[in-house]
Amino acid sequence: MKHPVFTALRILSAGIALCFATSATAEDYTVSSIPLDTEDADRSSVGQLTWRGGFSIAGGDNRFGGLSALQVSPDGRRMRALTDRGNWVTATLTYRGGVPIGMRDIDISPLRDLRGKTLKGRRSDSESLATDADGDGVIVSFERQHRLWRYENSAGGAFGLPKPIKTPTDFYRLSDNGGIEAMTRLCDGRLLILAEKAFDQQPGVIGWVQSASGWQSFRYRTKAALRPTGATTLPNCDIAIVERSFSLIAGLDIRLTRLRPEAIQPGATVVPEELAHLSDPLSIDNFEGIAARRGKDGETLIYLVSDDNFNSVQRTLLVMFELGGTR
Repeated sequence: MKHPVFTALRILSAGIALCFATSATAEDYTVSSIPLDTEDADRSSVGQLTWRGGFSIAGGDNRFGGLSALQVSPDGRRMRALTDRGNWVTATLTYRGGVPIGMRDIDISPLRDLRGKTLKGRRSDSESLATDADGDGVIVSFERQHRLWRYENSAGGAFGLPKPIKTPTDFYRLSDNGGIEAMTRLCDGRLLILAEKAFDQQPGVIGWVQSASGWQSFRYRTKAALRPTGATTLPNCDIAIVERSFSLIAGLDIRLTRLRPEAIQPGATVVPEELAHLSDPLSIDNFEGIAARRGKDGETLIYLVSDDNFNSVQRTLLVMFELGGTR
């Protein structure tokens, strides 16, 4: 989703500059480590989350940016993201002592439409990503021209041409810039999607789950101006959701919440549990992508990536937390 410039939040943290060449071009990216708290270097936790590290990344290929969805491999080495200009971004994540310090082997390629043409303009605003039910592809949600497309794996790990997925009846009611930004595949096989903005006067925002019998709706209870921008299924099958709000007066707020899968029933209103609330002076930006995996010691690791809207005043951040009490 596009947002005003986050002028009130431009607290740049000092870091160690590292450069990595992208496989897309010979240009370099600049990567800088960031702390959890820009005013307290010793702070290591917020809410139920323990800081495991993070970095900002800038420069390089001018197609890099606007990261709106995230997947991380079970071993934490590989990542896949989507941009809101219709590109796939894949990379190898690098670590030092378990702390994420950067990316290498960055590759950027366009999403294709049903006829194989590169997506452009309003049709290119890809926002969320979920694994297909059979594991042979991924589902992508698009905003502005709201739709769900399935991309199947093809030779070499690339994706072939998409196929449209039937959407819920009320899809047409989603606002132009308030579509599906949170989506994940549940452990029981259902696909969960959440609208960013409400289109009616009922509390919260609408969500849907897709099963063999079709789409069924539920309500997700939001808090204040916060709205869901990403979702992931945790190793224990709970669902983690990242929410965001922004105003020129209040600045940027980020919240992570958790849902129990058994609470997601047709017609239900689900009230999420708050895991953490992130705001200034923490190292935050426009977090829209979220992924999770199990660490080598059984811990649950949560990754967040931010959408810089291709704006030089914003940043692309990738951060990692450990979720307490989930081993």
